[in-house]
Amino acid sequence: MRVARLFRFPVKGFPAEEISEAKVGTDRGILGDRVAAFTNGSLDVPDDSWHRYSAFTVLKNDTELQKWQVSIDLAETAESSSATVADPSATVIDSPATVTLTSPTKESTTFRTDGRDSRAASAEFLSRRIPSQGDFPRALSVADQGMFDSQTSGISIINPATVSAISQTAEGTAALAPGDTELDPLRFRGNVLVDGLEPFAEFALIGKVVRLGGVRLAITQAIERCPATTVNPTTTEVDVNVPRVLASACGHLHCGVYGRILESGLVSTGDQIEIEGEAPRELVKTARTPRFMTVLGSQQICNDIVEVSLRDDQGWIREFDEPGTNLRVHLDLGEPFWRTYTITDVTDDIVSIAVRTQGKGSRAVAELAAGQSILASGPHGTMTANRVFGGTTALVTAGIGITPSLGLMRGAELSGTEKIKLFHVDRDHRTACLWDRLQKRAHGRQTPVETHHRDTASQGRPSHADLVEWLAGCDNVMVCGPADFTRAVLEASDEAGVPAVHQETFASPNTGMSEAIARCSPAEVTLENSGTSFLWEPQQGTLLDALEARGLRADSSCRGGSCGTCAVSLAAGSVIYPVEPAARTAADEVLVCSAVPSGPISLGL
Repeated sequence: MRVARLFRFPVKGFPAEEISEAKVGTDRGILGDRVAAFTNGSLDVPDDSWHRYSAFTVLKNDTELQKWQVSIDLAETAESSSATVADPSATVIDSPATVTLTSPTKESTTFRTDGRDSRAASAEFLSRRIPSQGDFPRALSVADQGMFDSQTSGISIINPATVSAISQTAEGTAALAPGDTELDPLRFRGNVLVDGLEPFAEFALIGKVVRLGGVRLAITQAIERCPATTVNPTTTEVDVNVPRVLASACGHLHCGVYGRILESGLVSTGDQIEIEGEAPRELVKTARTPRFMTVLGSQQICNDIVEVSLRDDQGWIREFDEPGTNLRVHLDLGEPFWRTYTITDVTDDIVSIAVRTQGKGSRAVAELAAGQSILASGPHGTMTANRVFGGTTALVTAGIGITPSLGLMRGAELSGTEKIKLFHVDRDHRTACLWDRLQKRAHGRQTPVETHHRDTASQGRPSHADLVEWLAGCDNVMVCGPADFTRAVLEASDEAGVPAVHQETFASPNTGMSEAIARCSPAEVTLENSGTSFLWEPQQGTLLDALEARGLRADSSCRGGSCGTCAVSLAAGSVIYPVEPAARTAADEVLVCSAVPSGPISLGL
């Protein structure tokens, strides 16, 4: 690995300046990077103090910023220039800097970071040209540690090979037309572009200490991407919805990794990047984000179903484990590819998943040899035990759809559940091993259990009347199976008057969100607080798209189901997630950026 290119972003949200060498300091990052930020008027930001990005004008909220030009002149002081020579671990501090911002119409303003008057004059210049998002006075703010998204500064690292792989995916989902140039790695606003890594291999650096030239840093986390990446850094146009591409085709919203500086020094283009060992655990962010897991082995449990055991090398799985969640496995089969598998067991750092060996992706997972590594993320999923169970609960499944029931039935006792009904449909008992395991788990509880199995080879498919009879008197129903089976259960649940119906949806990789939404049916959406309603239709997109088209503002950030900012109270009804979001929400919340109604719903708006 080596450093291919270096960048700094003198003013947060504005374009980068490419450099060939950089001083890097502990508690500071690259000198000259994010030395200032322009407030957006939404908050009263104290002078000379760090604040969250929401207080500032940033690219994801104002894509016109990419049309500006930025340059910075760093003054040298004896303290800053000698720090890396006398003591490489010493803190390198920012010297006063002179920053010039040039507007799209070629008008310029210049300020010094240590000059309040010049900053105020430049802030006034910017205020006349950049729309405000509130009524508070606007200013150019500075802080000792820089104006990074996190109060702890650092360096972001982007792997262009990963960006190239994402470009293939974007072209495959029509986000890029065939023959268009690849996505520019500069979309991801990284400080360091690296050479020498396979696509997505940078995620293997998480939890490691690496050396870039004379700088040591701990790689602490994967970087979640936001709508800033929709802006083409060359044309300055919004052209590709990168978060949507990542979510639907890659199965996650991450590109690049972030490092915290352990030792100050110099880094230059061409410098080697070496792994030195394990990073202090307290510096590494525990998350559901993509990381590599080690295959421990696999066993065929019945017919074409294999159970694969993986060790989470970061040890994060146990931090977020809940019965009913699933694991996403991310593969590179010529282009990014992913599948979702039910988690059947978790013991310490070891997670087991049920894999049906149909399709190239699942076969590739099932055929992994012990000792191999595989990129995975999670646990994910909204159909967890605490949401599904309560009163009389029916789990209704068909074929391999039985695995979510198996996952739901593991773990702690289900408080508030009076009775469990298990209904499973398959042909020739092809999933008999899983049905036997599910019954064993269910009968191992204190809650009364009623079980029904139907072999369609000898008994035929259940009729509508059969399903209505099965579901009568239920308070909750969870359904998972083929699309026609799921529709039949939903219709029967409606006729039986079931108050709450939950669907377990397994999205297909490389299926665009629009294609998935197009298969959904129109539904009425009521806005509880205003008493108004509208008819949602598939061509309107997600609930967030539909709300915004009607002039209704809902908070959002990533727009890909990862950050949770767009969570809204779901007062009645249920929704479908065409692509399961990664963010966690309360049982009575819905992520409107990723959801569509499964029937009439009421939102707390």
